[in-house]
Amino acid sequence: MGYEIDFLAVGEGEKSGDAIALRFGNLAGPQSEQTVWVIDGGTKESGESLVAHLRNYYGTKRVDAVISTHPDADHSSGLTVVLEQMEVGRLFMHQPWNHADGIRALFADGRMSVSGLEERVWRALENARELEKLANAKKIPIVEPFSDTSPLVLSPSKAFYEQQLASFRCMPEAAMKARMAKLLEAAWAAVKEAAKAIESWFVETLADPEPDATSAENNSSVVLLLEMDGKRFLFTADAGVPALTEAADRADALGIDLKTVKYVQVPHHGSRRNVGPTILNRIIGQITEQETYDKTGFISAAKDGYPKHPAKKVVNAFKRRGAKMYATQGKALWQHCDDAPKREGWNAATELPFYEEVDD
Repeated sequence: MGYEIDFLAVGEGEKSGDAIALRFGNLAGPQSEQTVWVIDGGTKESGESLVAHLRNYYGTKRVDAVISTHPDADHSSGLTVVLEQMEVGRLFMHQPWNHADGIRALFADGRMSVSGLEERVWRALENARELEKLANAKKIPIVEPFSDTSPLVLSPSKAFYEQQLASFRCMPEAAMKARMAKLLEAAWAAVKEAAKAIESWFVETLADPEPDATSAENNSSVVLLLEMDGKRFLFTADAGVPALTEAADRADALGIDLKTVKYVQVPHHGSRRNVGPTILNRIIGQITEQETYDKTGFISAAKDGYPKHPAKKVVNAFKRRGAKMYATQGKALWQHCDDAPKREGWNAATELPFYEEVDD
Protein backbone atom coordinates (compact mmCIF):
# COMPACT_ATOMS: atom_id res chain seq x y z
CA MET A 1 0.00 0.00 0.00
CA GLY A 2 1.30 3.44 -0.92
CA TYR A 3 0.53 6.79 0.65
CA GLU A 4 1.20 10.48 0.17
CA ILE A 5 0.67 13.42 2.51
CA ASP A 6 0.66 17.06 1.42
CA PHE A 7 0.89 20.10 3.71
CA LEU A 8 -0.16 23.38 2.08
CA ALA A 9 1.34 26.59 3.44
CA VAL A 10 -1.55 28.55 4.95
CA GLY A 11 -1.64 32.18 6.05
CA GLU A 12 0.17 35.45 5.60
CA GLY A 13 3.04 36.89 7.61
CA GLU A 14 3.39 35.17 10.98
CA LYS A 15 -0.22 33.92 11.05
CA SER A 16 -0.33 30.27 10.05
CA GLY A 17 -3.03 27.63 9.57
CA ASP A 18 -3.38 24.02 8.47
CA ALA A 19 -4.51 22.43 5.21
CA ILE A 20 -3.50 18.80 4.83
CA ALA A 21 -4.40 16.27 2.14
CA LEU A 22 -3.54 12.60 2.20
CA ARG A 23 -4.38 9.46 0.29
CA PHE A 24 -3.43 5.82 0.72
CA GLY A 25 -4.04 2.50 -0.97
CA ASN A 26 -3.10 1.32 -4.46
CA LEU A 27 -2.06 4.73 -5.78
CA ALA A 28 -1.27 3.30 -9.21
CA GLY A 29 -4.72 1.71 -9.44
CA PRO A 30 -8.28 2.98 -9.79
CA GLN A 31 -9.93 5.43 -7.41
CA SER A 32 -11.94 2.60 -5.88
CA GLU A 33 -8.69 1.22 -4.42
CA GLN A 34 -7.68 4.52 -2.81
CA THR A 35 -8.81 6.46 0.26
CA VAL A 36 -8.58 10.26 0.36
CA TRP A 37 -8.70 12.34 3.54
CA VAL A 38 -8.48 16.06 4.27
CA ILE A 39 -7.39 17.32 7.68
CA ASP A 40 -8.30 21.01 8.02
CA GLY A 41 -8.64 23.36 5.08
CA GLY A 42 -7.00 26.62 6.10
CA THR A 43 -8.58 29.84 4.85
CA LYS A 44 -11.09 30.16 2.01
CA GLU A 45 -8.17 30.80 -0.37
CA SER A 46 -6.41 27.71 0.95
CA GLY A 47 -9.60 25.73 0.38
CA GLU A 48 -9.50 26.65 -3.31
CA SER A 49 -5.85 25.56 -3.53
CA LEU A 50 -6.65 22.36 -1.68
CA VAL A 51 -9.46 21.43 -4.09
CA ALA A 52 -7.21 22.16 -7.07
CA HIS A 53 -4.50 19.99 -5.53
CA LEU A 54 -6.88 17.07 -4.96
CA ARG A 55 -8.06 17.21 -8.55
CA ASN A 56 -4.66 17.77 -10.16
CA TYR A 57 -2.48 15.39 -8.16
CA TYR A 58 -4.89 12.87 -6.67
CA GLY A 59 -7.11 12.83 -9.74
CA THR A 60 -10.27 12.73 -7.66
CA LYS A 61 -13.51 14.60 -7.12
CA ARG A 62 -14.26 12.66 -3.93
CA VAL A 63 -12.91 12.93 -0.39
CA ASP A 64 -13.75 10.00 1.86
CA ALA A 65 -13.28 11.87 5.13
CA VAL A 66 -12.93 15.54 6.05
CA ILE A 67 -11.64 16.31 9.55
CA SER A 68 -12.06 19.74 11.15
CA THR A 69 -9.68 19.59 14.10
CA HIS A 70 -11.00 22.76 15.81
CA PRO A 71 -13.04 25.82 14.82
CA ASP A 72 -10.27 28.40 14.24
CA ALA A 73 -10.91 30.15 10.92
CA ASP A 74 -7.38 29.46 9.63
CA HIS A 75 -8.12 25.74 9.94
CA SER A 76 -11.83 25.37 9.23
CA SER A 77 -13.04 28.04 6.80
CA GLY A 78 -11.38 26.44 3.76
CA LEU A 79 -13.27 23.23 4.43
CA THR A 80 -16.49 24.87 3.26
CA VAL A 81 -14.88 25.09 -0.19
CA VAL A 82 -14.01 21.39 -0.03
CA LEU A 83 -17.60 20.48 0.90
CA GLU A 84 -19.01 22.76 -1.80
CA GLN A 85 -16.81 21.54 -4.65
CA MET A 86 -16.07 17.90 -3.80
CA GLU A 87 -18.07 14.78 -3.03
CA VAL A 88 -17.51 14.11 0.67
CA GLY A 89 -18.20 10.81 2.39
CA ARG A 90 -18.15 11.98 6.01
CA LEU A 91 -17.37 15.10 8.03
CA PHE A 92 -15.69 14.84 11.41
CA MET A 93 -16.13 18.00 13.47
CA HIS A 94 -17.04 19.16 16.96
CA GLN A 95 -20.37 20.91 17.44
CA PRO A 96 -19.84 23.12 20.51
CA TRP A 97 -23.45 24.38 20.48
CA ASN A 98 -24.50 20.83 21.38
CA HIS A 99 -22.38 20.92 24.53
CA ALA A 100 -22.69 24.43 26.04
CA ASP A 101 -25.92 26.26 26.85
CA GLY A 102 -24.16 29.62 26.61
CA ILE A 103 -23.06 29.08 23.04
CA ARG A 104 -26.38 27.47 22.10
CA ALA A 105 -28.21 30.56 23.33
CA LEU A 106 -26.05 32.87 21.23
CA PHE A 107 -26.91 30.95 18.07
CA ALA A 108 -30.55 30.60 19.02
CA ASP A 109 -31.32 34.32 19.34
CA GLY A 110 -28.80 35.63 16.83
CA ARG A 111 -26.83 37.77 19.27
CA MET A 112 -23.29 38.63 18.23
CA SER A 113 -20.50 38.65 20.77
CA VAL A 114 -18.76 41.86 21.81
CA SER A 115 -15.63 43.22 20.16
CA GLY A 116 -12.14 41.91 20.91
CA LEU A 117 -11.11 38.38 21.65
CA GLU A 118 -14.64 37.05 21.91
CA GLU A 119 -15.48 38.41 18.45
CA ARG A 120 -12.53 36.58 16.90
CA VAL A 121 -13.55 33.31 18.47
CA TRP A 122 -17.19 33.97 17.62
CA ARG A 123 -16.20 34.28 13.94
CA ALA A 124 -14.43 30.94 14.23
CA LEU A 125 -17.58 29.35 15.63
CA GLU A 126 -19.58 30.90 12.81
CA ASN A 127 -17.25 29.18 10.33
CA ALA A 128 -17.90 25.89 12.07
CA ARG A 129 -21.64 26.54 12.03
CA GLU A 130 -21.47 27.26 8.28
CA LEU A 131 -19.63 23.98 7.81
CA GLU A 132 -22.34 22.10 9.71
CA LYS A 133 -25.15 23.73 7.71
CA LEU A 134 -23.43 22.92 4.42
CA ALA A 135 -22.91 19.29 5.42
CA ASN A 136 -26.56 18.97 6.42
CA ALA A 137 -27.70 20.53 3.15
CA LYS A 138 -25.61 18.05 1.17
CA LYS A 139 -26.62 15.16 3.45
CA ILE A 140 -23.02 14.50 4.50
CA PRO A 141 -22.95 12.55 7.79
CA ILE A 142 -21.35 14.42 10.69
CA VAL A 143 -19.44 12.60 13.42
CA GLU A 144 -17.97 14.28 16.50
CA PRO A 145 -14.37 13.02 16.89
CA PHE A 146 -13.86 11.94 20.49
CA SER A 147 -11.35 9.44 21.85
CA ASP A 148 -14.22 7.70 23.66
CA THR A 149 -15.74 6.59 20.37
CA SER A 150 -12.93 6.46 17.78
CA PRO A 151 -9.70 4.43 18.05
CA LEU A 152 -8.02 6.93 15.68
CA VAL A 153 -8.62 9.89 18.00
CA LEU A 154 -6.24 10.25 20.95
CA SER A 155 -7.69 13.56 22.15
CA PRO A 156 -10.06 15.04 23.11
CA SER A 157 -12.33 12.78 25.09
CA LYS A 158 -15.84 14.16 25.41
CA ALA A 159 -15.18 15.15 29.02
CA PHE A 160 -11.90 16.90 28.16
CA TYR A 161 -13.56 18.72 25.26
CA GLU A 162 -16.38 20.03 27.43
CA GLN A 163 -13.85 21.14 30.04
CA GLN A 164 -12.00 23.16 27.36
CA LEU A 165 -15.26 24.50 25.92
CA ALA A 166 -16.12 26.17 29.22
CA SER A 167 -12.96 28.31 28.78
CA PHE A 168 -13.50 29.28 25.14
CA ARG A 169 -12.94 33.02 24.89
CA CYS A 170 -16.45 33.65 23.58
CA MET A 171 -17.92 32.26 26.79
CA PRO A 172 -18.94 35.11 29.14
CA GLU A 173 -17.11 33.77 32.18
CA ALA A 174 -13.85 33.46 30.23
CA ALA A 175 -13.92 36.82 28.42
CA MET A 176 -12.27 39.05 31.04
CA LYS A 177 -9.58 36.51 31.88
CA ALA A 178 -8.77 36.20 28.16
CA ARG A 179 -8.48 39.97 27.74
CA MET A 180 -6.02 40.24 30.63
CA ALA A 181 -3.96 37.32 29.35
CA LYS A 182 -3.73 38.97 25.92
CA LEU A 183 -2.50 42.23 27.42
CA LEU A 184 0.12 40.45 29.51
CA GLU A 185 1.26 38.42 26.52
CA ALA A 186 1.73 41.56 24.41
CA ALA A 187 3.73 43.28 27.16
CA TRP A 188 5.99 40.27 27.70
CA ALA A 189 6.54 39.85 23.95
CA ALA A 190 7.72 43.46 23.69
CA VAL A 191 10.28 42.87 26.45
CA LYS A 192 11.63 39.69 24.85
CA GLU A 193 11.46 40.78 21.21
CA ALA A 194 15.19 41.30 20.67
CA ALA A 195 16.50 38.61 23.05
CA LYS A 196 18.63 35.77 21.67
CA ALA A 197 20.08 32.61 23.19
CA ILE A 198 22.82 30.17 22.21
CA GLU A 199 22.08 26.44 22.07
CA SER A 200 24.10 23.30 21.41
CA TRP A 201 22.93 19.72 20.99
CA PHE A 202 22.97 19.10 24.74
CA VAL A 203 22.14 22.67 25.83
CA GLU A 204 18.40 23.28 25.46
CA THR A 205 16.69 26.59 26.24
CA LEU A 206 13.13 25.50 25.42
CA ALA A 207 11.15 25.54 28.68
CA ASP A 208 7.95 23.78 29.66
CA PRO A 209 5.14 26.29 28.95
CA GLU A 210 2.69 27.34 31.62
CA PRO A 211 -0.47 25.17 31.78
CA ASP A 212 -2.56 27.99 30.32
CA ALA A 213 -0.04 29.00 27.63
CA THR A 214 -2.30 27.51 24.94
CA SER A 215 -5.90 28.60 24.49
CA ALA A 216 -8.79 26.30 25.28
CA GLU A 217 -9.80 26.48 21.61
CA ASN A 218 -6.42 25.07 20.60
CA ASN A 219 -6.49 22.43 23.33
CA SER A 220 -9.81 21.22 21.91
CA SER A 221 -7.93 20.19 18.74
CA VAL A 222 -8.35 16.67 17.45
CA VAL A 223 -5.11 14.70 17.91
CA LEU A 224 -5.20 11.93 15.35
CA LEU A 225 -3.12 8.75 15.05
CA LEU A 226 -3.24 7.05 11.64
CA GLU A 227 -1.51 3.93 10.39
CA MET A 228 -0.61 3.59 6.72
CA ASP A 229 1.53 0.86 5.21
CA GLY A 230 2.61 -0.25 8.68
CA LYS A 231 3.75 3.26 9.65
CA ARG A 232 2.11 5.48 12.26
CA PHE A 233 1.44 9.19 11.71
CA LEU A 234 0.56 11.61 14.51
CA PHE A 235 -1.40 14.75 13.58
CA THR A 236 -1.57 17.31 16.39
CA ALA A 237 -3.22 20.46 14.90
CA ASP A 238 -2.86 23.28 17.49
CA ALA A 239 -2.82 21.08 20.61
CA GLY A 240 -0.96 22.36 23.66
CA VAL A 241 0.60 20.46 26.56
CA PRO A 242 -2.74 19.62 28.27
CA ALA A 243 -4.15 18.14 25.06
CA LEU A 244 -0.92 16.33 24.21
CA THR A 245 -0.86 14.87 27.72
CA GLU A 246 -4.45 13.71 27.25
CA ALA A 247 -3.40 12.10 23.94
CA ALA A 248 -0.39 10.40 25.52
CA ASP A 249 -2.56 9.03 28.34
CA ARG A 250 -5.01 7.63 25.78
CA ALA A 251 -2.17 6.07 23.78
CA ASP A 252 -0.86 4.43 26.95
CA ALA A 253 -4.33 3.01 27.65
CA LEU A 254 -4.35 1.54 24.11
CA GLY A 255 -0.88 0.05 24.60
CA ILE A 256 0.71 2.43 22.08
CA ASP A 257 4.11 4.01 22.77
CA LEU A 258 4.04 7.35 20.94
CA LYS A 259 7.84 7.41 20.94
CA THR A 260 7.67 4.69 18.27
CA VAL A 261 5.64 6.89 15.90
CA LYS A 262 7.83 7.74 12.92
CA TYR A 263 6.00 10.75 11.46
CA VAL A 264 4.81 13.63 13.65
CA GLN A 265 3.11 16.94 12.89
CA VAL A 266 4.65 19.57 15.18
CA PRO A 267 1.83 21.29 17.11
CA HIS A 268 0.65 24.81 16.26
CA HIS A 269 3.08 25.48 13.41
CA GLY A 270 6.14 25.06 15.61
CA SER A 271 5.10 27.44 18.40
CA ARG A 272 7.11 27.28 21.62
CA ARG A 273 3.90 27.83 23.62
CA ASN A 274 2.64 24.32 22.77
CA VAL A 275 5.52 22.01 23.69
CA GLY A 276 8.30 21.70 26.23
CA PRO A 277 10.96 19.15 27.17
CA THR A 278 8.72 17.15 29.51
CA ILE A 279 5.95 16.38 26.99
CA LEU A 280 8.47 15.91 24.15
CA ASN A 281 10.41 13.36 26.21
CA ARG A 282 7.14 11.48 26.58
CA ILE A 283 5.78 11.58 23.03
CA ILE A 284 8.97 11.93 20.93
CA GLY A 285 11.72 10.51 23.15
CA GLN A 286 14.79 11.50 25.12
CA ILE A 287 17.65 13.49 23.63
CA THR A 288 19.70 11.25 21.33
CA GLU A 289 23.32 11.19 20.34
CA GLN A 290 24.03 14.05 17.95
CA GLU A 291 22.61 13.68 14.43
CA THR A 292 20.88 10.36 15.20
CA TYR A 293 17.50 10.35 13.45
CA ASP A 294 14.77 7.70 13.39
CA LYS A 295 11.62 9.80 12.75
CA THR A 296 10.37 12.76 10.75
CA GLY A 297 8.70 15.96 11.93
CA PHE A 298 6.40 18.12 9.78
CA ILE A 299 5.78 21.82 10.47
CA SER A 300 2.77 23.37 8.77
CA ALA A 301 3.48 27.12 8.72
CA ALA A 302 2.74 30.17 6.62
CA LYS A 303 5.17 30.65 3.74
CA ASP A 304 6.55 33.76 5.44
CA GLY A 305 5.86 32.63 9.01
CA TYR A 306 9.42 32.83 10.34
CA PRO A 307 10.53 33.68 13.05
CA LYS A 308 7.34 32.92 14.98
CA HIS A 309 6.42 29.85 12.96
CA PRO A 310 8.43 27.78 13.38
CA ALA A 311 10.43 28.74 16.45
CA LYS A 312 14.06 27.67 16.08
CA LYS A 313 14.26 26.27 19.60
CA VAL A 314 11.28 24.00 18.83
CA VAL A 315 12.98 22.77 15.65
CA ASN A 316 16.10 22.05 17.71
CA ALA A 317 14.10 20.27 20.42
CA PHE A 318 12.61 17.83 17.91
CA LYS A 319 15.94 17.26 16.17
CA ARG A 320 17.62 16.50 19.51
CA ARG A 321 15.02 13.78 20.01
CA GLY A 322 15.70 12.08 16.71
CA ALA A 323 13.38 13.82 14.22
CA LYS A 324 14.47 15.15 10.86
CA MET A 325 12.55 18.39 10.42
CA TYR A 326 10.75 19.83 7.39
CA ALA A 327 8.45 22.84 7.03
CA THR A 328 6.18 24.57 4.54
CA GLN A 329 7.69 27.85 5.79
CA GLY A 330 9.61 29.38 2.88
CA LYS A 331 7.65 27.47 0.24
CA ALA A 332 4.07 26.78 -0.78
CA LEU A 333 3.77 23.03 -0.31
CA TRP A 334 5.46 20.08 1.36
CA GLN A 335 4.96 16.44 0.40
CA HIS A 336 5.84 13.16 2.06
CA CYS A 337 5.15 9.92 0.23
CA ASP A 338 5.96 6.25 -0.25
CA ASP A 339 5.16 4.16 -3.33
CA ALA A 340 3.31 7.09 -4.90
CA PRO A 341 3.34 8.29 -8.53
CA LYS A 342 6.18 10.65 -9.35
CA ARG A 343 5.25 14.28 -9.79
CA GLU A 344 7.06 16.03 -12.60
CA GLY A 345 8.96 19.12 -11.50
CA TRP A 346 8.85 18.23 -7.82
CA ASN A 347 12.15 18.04 -5.92
CA ALA A 348 13.19 16.65 -2.56
CA ALA A 349 12.52 18.97 0.39
CA THR A 350 15.39 20.60 2.25
CA GLU A 351 15.79 19.48 5.85
CA LEU A 352 15.76 22.24 8.46
CA PRO A 353 19.17 22.70 10.13
CA PHE A 354 20.05 22.69 13.81
CA TYR A 355 20.24 26.32 14.92
CA GLU A 356 22.97 27.56 17.25
CA GLU A 357 21.27 30.93 17.83
CA VAL A 358 17.59 30.94 18.78
CA ASP A 359 15.03 33.52 19.91
CA ASP A 360 14.99 33.57 23.69
